[in-house]
Amino acid sequence: MESNCKIQKTSSSSGFLSMKITIKTVIGFVTKKKLLLPLFFLINTLCWSQNLYLRDSVKTTNLIDSLLIDHDLRNWSVRLFGNIRAQGFKLSNDNAALTYIPNNLYGVGIGVATRKLILDITFNLKDENTENTDRFGFRGGFIFNQSVVDFYFQIYDGFNVENSINNTTVFREDIKSIAGGIDYLYLFNAGEYSQTALRSGLKNQKRNIFSFGLGGFLVYNQISADSSIIPMEFEPYFNEQARITNFTNYGIGVLGGLVSLYKLPSNFYIGLSAKAGIGLTIKNAETEALSYNPGNPMLYRLNGSVLFGYQWSRFYTNISLGASANMSNLDFGNNGSFTLVRGKLALGYRIKASKKSN
Repeated sequence: MESNCKIQKTSSSSGFLSMKITIKTVIGFVTKKKLLLPLFFLINTLCWSQNLYLRDSVKTTNLIDSLLIDHDLRNWSVRLFGNIRAQGFKLSNDNAALTYIPNNLYGVGIGVATRKLILDITFNLKDENTENTDRFGFRGGFIFNQSVVDFYFQIYDGFNVENSINNTTVFREDIKSIAGGIDYLYLFNAGEYSQTALRSGLKNQKRNIFSFGLGGFLVYNQISADSSIIPMEFEPYFNEQARITNFTNYGIGVLGGLVSLYKLPSNFYIGLSAKAGIGLTIKNAETEALSYNPGNPMLYRLNGSVLFGYQWSRFYTNISLGASANMSNLDFGNNGSFTLVRGKLALGYRIKASKKSN
């Protein structure tokens, strides 16, 4: 009887052990499945994401290639140039005006140009006998289809401060200016006019062209100084709100413009451009005693340029002059404007002989 009971107990134990092993195996299998299932989805997702990333990368690369890169060397040129460039600003009221201008305006540079893109690098020339403005900046532009984009960014340290009171000038090395912007213009008959090709000397224009465009702009400006940007002797002519130590301005607006090209005898040509815009700004001004946000949001933008050039079979030369201004009200009877004046004389060389012009 006991033996039977033992056998039954042993059988029962074996069955229980067998059941435990079976359950453990099932649980382990299920657990593995649970781990394998997310792992399967993870691997599948990574593979799909990688495939998507590669596709997006290819699309992005193709987009950049189509917009900026010209694979025809007949559309490439290199050039040397000298320039005059001044990014300044002005602070004024009904009684007086202060103009802030960098003191070393001249530079030399090298550049590359295609029908799609212009990129110039400038090296500023300094006078070792005077205090100099330290500067960094770049400017460029490109055209695709019927769209023309111009952009710039620059940082200036040190300004001459000219005044309308006694017409004297003082240099302030602590005043710093940061400026950047993008202009976009859609040309309605861009098929007949290429501003980039004109500026890069890659196109022999056969007839006069006139085009109207619409677009928009973005601008950013900042001024900062260790103390008020108004020299101490001129502070009585300005109120407290004008004694700025830091000012920032973000602007966006709509832009309209006219561009034209006139063919002159003997391979000479002249190009004219004029743009005007209106927009809204967010402004913040800080003085040593207070901080405020000017309430008038309006921003007005003007831009004009002229280009005069001559073309040989492989060489070209042109001289360009341009100016732009962003004007805004600072409240409390104060007005501010940011200005850019530029001039450039360039001598370029086409890498390959140009195509026949129509």
